[in-house]
Amino acid sequence: MKKNFYTCDKCGKKLIERLPNGLWKFVFGRNMEDVSKPPVKMLVRGSIKMSCLRRSCDHDQILPYFPQSTEFLEESTQSAQPE
Repeated sequence: MKKNFYTCDKCGKKLIERLPNGLWKFVFGRNMEDVSKPPVKMLVRGSIKMSCLRRSCDHDQILPYFPQSTEFLEESTQSAQPE
């Protein structure tokens, strides 16, 4: 199965993986010799504001849980305005 990674808008570094069920999967750090798991492994449900992991970039990015919700809000706002 192909992995779906989101990247930094500014530098292109991989930030976080989006799973088919909508969860975000974040894994950071290398496996140590005596430990079989990475130091940080998280599954997140919801929207995320995340800084780029590349020290020279430091770009902030918002990753929405419902990616199409902003389009719906824009359409609703436009149709609600009187002409």
